[in-house]
Amino acid sequence: MKNLFIAFTFLFTTSLLAQTHQIVKHNGETMDVNFIKKENNIVYYTLPQSAEEKTISQYAVSQLNEKSKSASAILSEKIQLNGKSDYKKVVVLEKHQTEGLTESGIITSFYGGLKGESPLSFSDSGEKRLKENAALKESPFIVIISNNPKDLKAILYTY
Repeated sequence: MKNLFIAFTFLFTTSLLAQTHQIVKHNGETMDVNFIKKENNIVYYTLPQSAEEKTISQYAVSQLNEKSKSASAILSEKIQLNGKSDYKKVVVLEKHQTEGLTESGIITSFYGGLKGESPLSFSDSGEKRLKENAALKESPFIVIISNNPKDLKAILYTY
């Protein structure tokens, strides 16, 4: 019971002490939030009227504006893709890092390797093919859901 009381007290006081910020997303949306921290490409925040901790991908957030000091910090640059040659700009994310991004489809590909090629180079080749397909569809983020030689799939994400 004592631990439960301490946890509720901590959550309540954290939300009261947090400064009010404004998150500006790459798609133009703005949200008034109480910023907590940024860790592992994820931004943690609470809404001003709630103590529930929420998350959003750092890649979805353009900047974080602190209202009290009128200071701002750029959290990520918007990725612009201009065809297949920009495949190196495509970012491979984990599923939990896509909060705030929009799912825009699924892509598939195949392995095309040479005889005697190592399994590691097969895997790198598959990831490269998925990134090239994502760049063609102008999707700067992918989550690889299957990296098997006969079933190579990824989910596309955009701002």
